Amino acid sequence: MGMHKWMRAASAIIAAFMCTILTTGCWDRVEVNDLAIVTGASFDLADNNKIKLSVQLYVPTGSSEPSLGGNPGNERAKPVVESAVGLNTADAASKLQELLSRRFFWGQSDVFIFGEALAKKGIEDPMEFLSRHPHPRERANIYIGKGQADTYLQWQPNIERNSAEVLREMSVLQTNLDITLLDVIIQSGADARSTLIPWIMMKPTGNKLSPYIGGFASFKGTKLNHWYNIQKTRGLLWLHDKIKTATLTMKPEGEKGMVSLQLADSRCDLSPSISNGKWMIKVKLEGRGDLIQNNTSLDVTKPEVTHMLEAHFAQIIVERLKSAVQTAQQEDSDVLGFANEFHRHYPKQWKTYGKQWESVFPTVEVIYDAKVTITRTGLIGKNTAILSPQEEE
Repeated sequence: MGMHKWMRAASAIIAAFMCTILTTGCWDRVEVNDLAIVTGASFDLADNNKIKLSVQLYVPTGSSEPSLGGNPGNERAKPVVESAVGLNTADAASKLQELLSRRFFWGQSDVFIFGEALAKKGIEDPMEFLSRHPHPRERANIYIGKGQADTYLQWQPNIERNSAEVLREMSVLQTNLDITLLDVIIQSGADARSTLIPWIMMKPTGNKLSPYIGGFASFKGTKLNHWYNIQKTRGLLWLHDKIKTATLTMKPEGEKGMVSLQLADSRCDLSPSISNGKWMIKVKLEGRGDLIQNNTSLDVTKPEVTHMLEAHFAQIIVERLKSAVQTAQQEDSDVLGFANEFHRHYPKQWKTYGKQWESVFPTVEVIYDAKVTITRTGLIGKNTAILSPQEEE
């Protein structure tokens, strides 16, 4: 009997102990009011090759109490930008934390911007931090800022809450220029070890300066290699099969007006080949679309006119492709994806020549084959608004 009572007492004690464990609560919780929420961060090169880290911190609107330097009672508080300089990015982040009364939280950061001077020296330091640290979002957008990167965090937009949100929305609208931290990590580990990152600059709009995405910046390893303007950037996007829809405008020979074609679909394929020691790659692009404007005297209902326009539009695409390829080969930076294609199709040859790709890439012969098909020409043939009375008769 005594043994039975002892067992019951022991069971009760164990049950009480388990209940105590389950009702301990969130002992390690962190309140939102104790967090400094980072919406964007920039990395610049400071004196003595140190890293300057700047962060844009979220300030709740309509707050009745001052928060992190924000003005009380403002319906539209300006974003707070804090900076610190360290031996590396982690050291700068540690020193920056000492300046704040709240704990850093990187989980809401939309953008990371590298300054021009740091990009030319190499971005391996901040990339190592962002790749290894558990909190920065892999889906955050990456940019190269001309000049000082912290300038873009301090800019105050008219509509959005902060500049980080503006840059993120611009990348969403220009989908093909939407490069994330994860994309950069993947590109850096590819065969060519070359990376494309959108570059931004401040451009006059009305009575103020606003950020503008000017194209791609190419990296050879971790160092800035070349600035691609928007035209050459489009050539790069064609080669990477990123452009599905586009509007092409050209002036036919002998005409005063312009003709515009809206591509509804396009596809670009790369076909590598190695023959007698010569490395070649064929770029085949096919697209189809509708004529959406004709300010010429051409009658686009005639097949011969349609075929002539198709050939001209195809040539425009080829010129953009050539411009991008020639620049990449001159800069000896394979941002075209050629290395991946040769590695995939010729793995045995790649084992021998892969290590020499920097010397092989500029010598690769590129053959272009572009075909554009006009599927619809609209409801009218000639543009009757510009015809003379004799032509109308």
